[in-house]
Amino acid sequence: MAKEEQFLKIIKQAALDAMFDSSPCNFCMGVVVCENPLSVQLDQKLTLTEEFLFLTRNVTDYTVTMEVDHTTETEMGGNCGEHCVEHCHDYIGEKEFLIKNHLTEGEKVLLAQMVGGQKFIILDRLGV
Repeated sequence: MAKEEQFLKIIKQAALDAMFDSSPCNFCMGVVVCENPLSVQLDQKLTLTEEFLFLTRNVTDYTVTMEVDHTTETEMGGNCGEHCVEHCHDYIGEKEFLIKNHLTEGEKVLLAQMVGGQKFIILDRLGV
């Protein structure tokens, strides 16, 4: 091989190495094997426990405050033929709601492996 070709090969390899070294993360898929404490299996040999995982809001329970403005109705079935309305009242203002979005056993998840490979961020669940 000519010195020019060898030099070009070294430059190309250096460029590839620099590209991979500067990559902030790698993406991988896993399966939740336990909810509490949370653990995610990446492959047959590697299962990540809570201390190696960061969770996004997409995979956790959280509370939101919402503005509401409507009237409630409580309907009762009975022998009166049609539904009988027991009472109604206004439901107005800001209310807190719990969004139950935690991971459950068997769910597939998308993870980002941080530089250094010691920490993983669970970005979202995959599929249904």
